[in-house]
Amino acid sequence: MERLRQAFLRFDRRTGGAEPPPRVQVFIARHPVGSGVVHGVLQGLLFTFVLSGFDDPRRMLQAVVLGLVAGLLTWLACRFERRRQAHYERNGGFRWPPPLIASDEPPVWLEGLLWISHWAVFMVCVWLAGQLRDPPYSWLRSAVLAGAMIIGGWAARRYRDRRRR
Repeated sequence: MERLRQAFLRFDRRTGGAEPPPRVQVFIARHPVGSGVVHGVLQGLLFTFVLSGFDDPRRMLQAVVLGLVAGLLTWLACRFERRRQAHYERNGGFRWPPPLIASDEPPVWLEGLLWISHWAVFMVCVWLAGQLRDPPYSWLRSAVLAGAMIIGGWAARRYRDRRRR
């Protein structure tokens, strides 16, 4: 068993395993139960959606079992990854890059996620308000109006910030 472990670690070092992992990988490895639950639920919902066209209740049980298996495999992979990271931390550690200077602006991925989430919330609100009209708003019209509202709000904030300077 020890020879298999040593062979894996040699292979891992050769393929870049001694390099520091991304922060997301460290977070997921440190929270194996949560990662397994989230992945299992998402996979279970996906399988349920795919198999919902069948009227057989055994298909839904199959979707639940597949989600459970996906969650358990994710938990196991996260535990394995945590042990691998702990091995490198014990034996000299990773060569972490120096910390970046913090800026006032959020990272690009977070800003994009905020734009998309605001757009989705506005789109649903516009669609719900449009249902009171005759004829009601379609999803496409709600999406366009929500996008115009988001861009208008951004332009107003930008104009306000320029006036303050």
